[in-house]
This record gives sequence, C-alpha cells and structure tokens, in this order.
Amino acid sequence: MHRVFNFSAGPAMLPLEVLEASAKALVDFQGKGVGIAEVSHRGKEFDGVLDECTARCRALLGVPDTYDVVFLQGGATQLFTTIPMNFLQGSADFVVTGEWAKKAAEAAKPFGLANILGSSEATGFDRIPRDWKPNAGASYLHICSNNTIYGTRWSHFPDHPTLICDASSEICSRPMDVSRFAMIYAGAQKNLGPSGVVLAIVRKDLYPRIPKSVPKIFNFAAHAEAKSCLNTPPTFGIYMLLETFRWLDRQGGLVAMEKRNEEKAGLIYAAIDQSGGYYRPTVTDIANRSRMNITYRLPNEDLTDKFIKEAEKKGMTALKGYRSVGGIRASVYNAMPIEGCQALATHMREFQGRNPVPA
Repeated sequence: MHRVFNFSAGPAMLPLEVLEASAKALVDFQGKGVGIAEVSHRGKEFDGVLDECTARCRALLGVPDTYDVVFLQGGATQLFTTIPMNFLQGSADFVVTGEWAKKAAEAAKPFGLANILGSSEATGFDRIPRDWKPNAGASYLHICSNNTIYGTRWSHFPDHPTLICDASSEICSRPMDVSRFAMIYAGAQKNLGPSGVVLAIVRKDLYPRIPKSVPKIFNFAAHAEAKSCLNTPPTFGIYMLLETFRWLDRQGGLVAMEKRNEEKAGLIYAAIDQSGGYYRPTVTDIANRSRMNITYRLPNEDLTDKFIKEAEKKGMTALKGYRSVGGIRASVYNAMPIEGCQALATHMREFQGRNPVPA
C-alpha cells in the first residue's frame, strides 16, 4: 500500500497498524459477526474496550488513583468553556502562548476573572513568556503545553498546585508527571486517534468545586461517575484510542517515543539551523521549540509555494503553514516515521541548493 508522509496538523497521520486493526474491528469485532461501532455502549463488548483503554492510558501516563480518566466529546475547544464552568471560583490565571491558549482565556470570562499573567502575542507567539507570577487566590493556572500553530512548547512545566494543561498536540509524545497537574486534557485528533474524542485526566479533589448549577452533561464528576457513558460516547473513536495505546506499548512506551520524537524533530531543525538563514524559524526561543509542530519560512512566497508543490510530488503533503502565519508547518506526531522527517530534511537542503537567493 502506497502512503504519503502526511504532515497535517490535525486530524493527522495515524499508525498504519492502528488503522488496519481498527478497520478490521469496524467490520467484525473479535469474530463476533458485528462491528465495534455497531455494539451497544452499555454492552459487555464496549465495556471491555473502555476498561482496557482506561487501564492502558493509566499505565502509559502513570496516572495515580487520585485521578479519573474520562473520554468526552466536543473537542478541547468545548473544554475551554466547561473547565471554568466547573472549576473557576472568582478568578483563574492563564499564560498565553498561542491562539488556543488565548481562546481558553477568553472562554473563561463569563465565569469569572481571567488573569493573563504573560503572553507572547506581541512577538508573534515566538517564545514561552517569562517573568510572570501566579496569583495566590486564583482557582487554577491554565497553560497549553504545545503550540500547534506557531511551534513552541513548554520544555519544563511550571510548578503550581492547580495546574490545568491543554496537551492536545503533544499528548503521549513524551512522559508527563501527571501528579504535577490538577487536570490534563487533549483532543485525540493529533496523537491519539480520530477527531471527536477528548481524553481528560482529572484530579478528584477538584469535584467539590463544581457548582450545583452546572448541567449534568457538562459536569466532569458526573461523566467520571458514569464511566464516560453519561450519554452515548464516540465508541469507535474510543476503540481507535485503545489501538493507539496498544501501539504505543509495542513501541516501548512514552520514554521510547520521546527519544524517537527528539531524533525526528532534530533532523528538520538541523536543516533549518544549517541553512544560513534561508529557512527562518518562527520560534526564537530555541529551548522551547516544539517537537511536534515545526514552523519556518522561506525567503518569499513564490519559493514557499514552489517548495510545497515539489514536496507533494515527492509524497510529502500538508506542509502549508496555518493561514494566519504562512510559511511551512511540518507536524511530526508519533505516527510520523523517521523516514518522513529524513525525506523532508533532504528536500529542504536540495531545494535550497536549486533555488539560491542572491545576496
């Protein structure tokens, strides 16, 4: 089967093994003559899927017993609203490192005061803000661990007793000490599976904060108590998460994935850094460059268009940068093989050689 190197930012490339196993289960789950998307979410078949998916998630990420693992719908964007709806009491702190962190802060405003402690918007979100201090009375500190659009990431997480993290574009790409967070949430469509599923890891001591006025369907404690089946969950999407967790285990877990992702990103960053300025990185904060979303610009738009078209002919797709940023964005999530990054780095060097810019 011919497959391209898909550098899409999300929905994104998934491991072929996951796709094939999921396709098989979609038609005939465990030889039962019925597909996994056709069974009841209340039945023993899906109950087994949910149990294994939760257990594997806990094992991979090292989730303590003091946290619930919940599978939700609505995307991370819906959680921008439901998190403050549940947990904001008076005020919450935000560090804004990109569009999604900014949207999370905006979504909190109907529920209380959203304190912007730091923002790198003035410099084009090219760095992680520094020299900010949390407010002692704030309900929580919210961050986005990896900036999908501009390409920064928190290489080291801040210490905070109630740290809430949107990890959508890097979940399971490196180990995370879950005990340092009050909540981690992530849309599945980048590193875990198809769009339509959100993984939420919630520390149970947050639940007493939930106002009685919160509708049950938006209540994190209610979803946890109902074992993610308060309403009909995205059953096939959750099954694909299970296959992804199985695949991650076969790769050696998150320590092995981090090592592989460092190597993959290093190939492309080397091509940028060694280009003499031909490829200009969007991110100036080198210590906090994303390992998942690598962004850069060429000398002009004509060369950018040519670069993308030639890459497509070589089997590398979806390299065009986000509409508000331009340039190139190479999203190299867990499923991207090292060969894809090697191919892109080679294309970058060869393209520069064929298309020099006069001094």
